[in-house]
Amino acid sequence: MAFLEISDLKKKYRDFSLSISLEVEEGELVSLIGPSGSGKSTLLSMIAGILSPDSGRILLSGEDITNKRIQDRGIGMVFQDIALFPSMNVMKNIQAGMKEKDRKKRDDLADKLLELIGLSGYGQRSVSSLSGGEAQRVALARSIAAEPRILLLDEPLSSLDAPLRKHLRAAIRSIHDSLGITMLYVTHDREEAFAVSDRIAIMHDGNVEAYGTAEELYRKPSSMFTAFFTGEGTAIPLSMVSEGEEGTLFFRPENAMIIEGGQIMPQHILLEDAEIISAEFTGDGYTLGLSWNGYQILARSIAKPRKREVSIAIPKEKAEIFQS
Repeated sequence: MAFLEISDLKKKYRDFSLSISLEVEEGELVSLIGPSGSGKSTLLSMIAGILSPDSGRILLSGEDITNKRIQDRGIGMVFQDIALFPSMNVMKNIQAGMKEKDRKKRDDLADKLLELIGLSGYGQRSVSSLSGGEAQRVALARSIAAEPRILLLDEPLSSLDAPLRKHLRAAIRSIHDSLGITMLYVTHDREEAFAVSDRIAIMHDGNVEAYGTAEELYRKPSSMFTAFFTGEGTAIPLSMVSEGEEGTLFFRPENAMIIEGGQIMPQHILLEDAEIISAEFTGDGYTLGLSWNGYQILARSIAKPRKREVSIAIPKEKAEIFQS
């Protein structure tokens, strides 16, 4: 049995319905990603007990917590809106949820957590003196100090600027690895999810569209939605390369190779006489935008092609075919 088991959980609103089944193993960091309105935060709120589902069950370590009170679930939660106590210093904020009663042990644990989040020596500081990133780390430490069975993070970095988000997502992953705590992490940022997660659940219209590792979702997407949500790519009708066949051919830019005309490549799909429209230098090569029979193609090349018209070869094993 999985550590967290969400079984046929349903919530219906007038203009939106959520129906989810999902399993998270103990010690995993699982991210929920998807477009706005896909149900990510709604799911987290039901796990935490903020919202009640219409039906279904939530099991945590084999215990049915579907109808338990928030305070009886043993779940910690970190929101994007930082809610530290302004009248308390950093150490008191971290200690606010601790179960430990002995003062010295509380101080020692707070010091350990401050070290873990990279804020050693900040214990006596006022929370009003903290930067946004520092305050978010204190909020994370406070949630961990309560010794939750699972920690839920609802877009905790969305209000921070890009360089700070990148730094803190590495810190979150480091904290997870140090403590082995199970985490469920909501983000709208694909790059963030790819960077921190053991597995990723892609949500769409209130359902889990796909679930797997970043590599699995990127390299072998299960649907057209998953393919484009996990990265750039090109989609063209299959009939354009295989007469009479129905469906859509999808491939990633890095799998579209620029070749010299006339090359024989039997294990490849060939798109001949494509016109280069744009060439964007990316540091390690070029991302090319091409036009082929009225369709826009993305490809990558180490060197900038000298010709305007080129042929493209896609390895058959790297191409995906999706049916409507």
